[in-house]
Amino acid sequence: MKKYLSVFIGVFLVVGLANSIYTQMTKEPPSSAGKAKRLPCHMKLTTFERCYDKEALKKAQYILTTGNFDFNSYVEKSHYAPSKLFNYVKLKDCDNFMQKELSSYTTTKDKSKEKLHMTYYIYENDVKDPGKKTKKSKLYAGYVVFKVYDKNHKIIYQSQVDFMDRHGKDIKKSMKCVIKSFMTFNKTKGE
Repeated sequence: MKKYLSVFIGVFLVVGLANSIYTQMTKEPPSSAGKAKRLPCHMKLTTFERCYDKEALKKAQYILTTGNFDFNSYVEKSHYAPSKLFNYVKLKDCDNFMQKELSSYTTTKDKSKEKLHMTYYIYENDVKDPGKKTKKSKLYAGYVVFKVYDKNHKIIYQSQVDFMDRHGKDIKKSMKCVIKSFMTFNKTKGE
């Protein structure tokens, strides 16, 4: 009986150790994905970000400083609840703001470099969505998602920042935050 008990405990410990090692090896590093807390705007707004390729990200950050970029945009209106946000928020105004903010990072004009491609969209929180069961999931008014792509249209970086005002008065803060998140990723302490 003692022999079987010893074998059982030994196997149990080996399996536990192997599982622990596997979990540690396959765990994603904290700086590559998840809820962000690097910047002051991350402390005020719920922010998620993910870098898919750190070397390509550095290149993308540099290309933005040359002013050689373009972006696409769109909106996602609520489907179950009546859409109201876009009665107050106009995509054209947001595009103008995005252009101005991105251009503020331009330090040198160099049209010979490859072009940086970005997309952003504004999502209106659908409070009547049957998948949203908690009160917390219905608190925010929406979020801004910002994606950066390489020349082969492969995603390099993505961030998402919530906004709270149902009329979108704080969308510009969220837009500023997604751009700053992109431009400072891997450059701030702890990254």
